[in-house]
Amino acid sequence: MNKIIKNIIVISLVIVIGSLMPYELLAQCKNDGNDPGKLSINGNKVLVNGYGNGVITASNNIPIKICEGEILTLQSTLAVNSSSFVGYWLTPYDAYNALSNPPSNTDPNIITGSYTTNTGSIQVKMISKSIDPNGFSFYAGAGKYVITQYQQAISTSGSTITTHTCQVIEIIAPQKPVATVAACTGSEFQITLPANAANSFDDYEIQFNATVGNYNPILKTGKPSNYPFTIKSGTTLPDNQDRNITIRGLSATGSCPAPKNDLGKFSVNGAVMYTPTVGAIVGTTKKGEFKLAVSQQSGFSRNIYMRESSATYNYSSVFKPYVSSATVSFDSTVLQVPNGDKQYCFRVEAVDNACATSANLLSADEICTTPTKVTADNNKNVIEWLPAATGLIGGGVFKFYKVSRLNSNGTIDKVFPSITNIAELKLEDNTVMCGQDYTYRVETNYGQQSLSQIITVRATSHEVLSKIPRFLATMTNDSKNVNVQGQFDPSNIPNNIKLDNYKFYRANSINGSYSLQYTGNSIFKDLNTDVEAQSYCYYMTWTNLCDIESEPSEKVCTVNLKASGANVYWTKEPSISVGIDSYIVQQVNPNDGTNIKELASNLKNIYSYNTQALPDAEGQEIYVQIEARPIGWNIIGSNTLPSTLSNIIRVYRPALSLIPQIFTPNGDNVNDKFIVRGKFIKALKMTIYDRWGNAIFYDEAAANIYAQW
Repeated sequence: MNKIIKNIIVISLVIVIGSLMPYELLAQCKNDGNDPGKLSINGNKVLVNGYGNGVITASNNIPIKICEGEILTLQSTLAVNSSSFVGYWLTPYDAYNALSNPPSNTDPNIITGSYTTNTGSIQVKMISKSIDPNGFSFYAGAGKYVITQYQQAISTSGSTITTHTCQVIEIIAPQKPVATVAACTGSEFQITLPANAANSFDDYEIQFNATVGNYNPILKTGKPSNYPFTIKSGTTLPDNQDRNITIRGLSATGSCPAPKNDLGKFSVNGAVMYTPTVGAIVGTTKKGEFKLAVSQQSGFSRNIYMRESSATYNYSSVFKPYVSSATVSFDSTVLQVPNGDKQYCFRVEAVDNACATSANLLSADEICTTPTKVTADNNKNVIEWLPAATGLIGGGVFKFYKVSRLNSNGTIDKVFPSITNIAELKLEDNTVMCGQDYTYRVETNYGQQSLSQIITVRATSHEVLSKIPRFLATMTNDSKNVNVQGQFDPSNIPNNIKLDNYKFYRANSINGSYSLQYTGNSIFKDLNTDVEAQSYCYYMTWTNLCDIESEPSEKVCTVNLKASGANVYWTKEPSISVGIDSYIVQQVNPNDGTNIKELASNLKNIYSYNTQALPDAEGQEIYVQIEARPIGWNIIGSNTLPSTLSNIIRVYRPALSLIPQIFTPNGDNVNDKFIVRGKFIKALKMTIYDRWGNAIFYDEAAANIYAQW
């Protein structure tokens, strides 16, 4: 097995082999059936044990890098009493692959070397013989070759053993390594080796030459696992001097004659990177979104790490990186957690912007979210939250919970008493109004604040509103339409009524089928009625802010007035929800509904009136309307309901006759006669007197006939 005695970074063999597979499929050490031997290269710099057996992942088949011109000392390390023969063959990559067995001294295109003592060795220089006599003639430049060792010797038990071992090598033409330098915080330098054809070494030697004095520390990287590769000077630079930095590449077997790359002179960065402080975590209105307050330090970055409250941190996975740039004491960084209903905790790490690496300066305190939910229940809102996390890094200890109710502009409307029992995770707000929106947030206090998300709910209620207390149905002045109206005592109106959402229902009789006619304000003008023909009945409801409709009001009906001859009569159903105290019979102007005179008043439980006894002249046409006064109209005062009115009807008081005629006839003795002629609408007795008061004629005519005297 190869054992590189260097500061070599241990890497995953699978990754290395995976990257080499396309090349190494053609160069695998071959097995000739003999026992595996043991080989050292450059005095235990590389130890080889076995022959690879054609296995691609065998260490023999993983090339070791040899610098062009480097001298290799090859020696068997097999424990034997004596050695009769040890031979070596260096075979080009392609030529070795074409062989069916390991090479021998009869194979072409190989360089051989051998010795016969137990402590013997040979040296081979990895360069063309035309350049150096110690090189080999078939050298074709940088590339892959295979070293094969064959040995026959006497074992410690006295038996003869034959062994075979091999190692794939890759000769590289040394170039100046390519690297960049950054001055890190705290007087450190960071060297980065990019993926570049010049960077093909097993190790790199970095020298930091002081500008004053002879303090020139050397740092070796070991074999990079992949590129780009980054390493920091660490504690090798105890002072704050500027440095001239050089770098050169080394192989696994020894020093390469590669030229140094003078990277230049660099000034140290003496800035101090401070441990971040976490101030508070504040939820927003967006589900799962929080703002984390972290102490700022310009020129430095932050790595935020997150864990579920029941898990541990994975510091190899950064939840969110950002650059600190606040001009005030704390940055406010937005975080979107995977699940707003779960509890998450956070720590913050300081990162050096110049070197893009952390200094393991993790915040002294961690902080966790407070997941909260709010539920609207019957006339109350229920606020619940998850318990405060315990055992936090940094020693943050639960102090209290505090629930706040907010106004729409974010200011505080109400703060509930603090809760110091960590297991008390529920609070009920009973001071809510149905249909109104309420906004809440919960604070968990550890010394720092953990504010929940801002949650808004609409309060609800299962209660049905009481019915509208006073309600009436009256006629308009033109007596053609119905005005339906609710009247409310301003001091007794529920405070959760939805304005302009009153509902009016109508039926053709007080016990008939009601249907919704109108939704709106508290007055409804019903245009779809024939008030001359009949009475209409109504009830009214109001709706609360949760869209729950109240119980129906008392049912009221319009006063429908009709006439039969000289007799007028009206309906008995109430037109006012508080009931009827009395009725008034009014003679009115039909054009504007104004009163002419009162015909009868204070009619209690009387629903008709005879107009025949009116002292008006026969044949007069009058218009009559009924006014219904509510119970308590004369004592309630300004809060009383108005009286209600009926439709207006026409009442006609007829004359005794129609078109009567009185005349003297033509002819003889005309001075002794005259004639009365007409159609009489009722039986008529007629007496004629002379000028001295003597009755000179008496007769009686029947009704509805023409009579003549």
